[in-house]
Amino acid sequence: MFAVTRQQDLLTLRALVETGAITPVIDRAYPLAEAADAVRHLEKGHPRGKLVVTV
Repeated sequence: MFAVTRQQDLLTLRALVETGAITPVIDRAYPLAEAADAVRHLEKGHPRGKLVVTV
């Protein structure tokens, strides 16, 4: 699968996020020290949203 990114599409997406029309679903946040745990969680197929690793 290939994706073609167009600047106008990204600007539209940015506007939707900034206005709150769409919001990402975050499953869990992990500190950087637990990044390996985040990858394991991802590999098991458990996430119901995005995983965030905080620095």
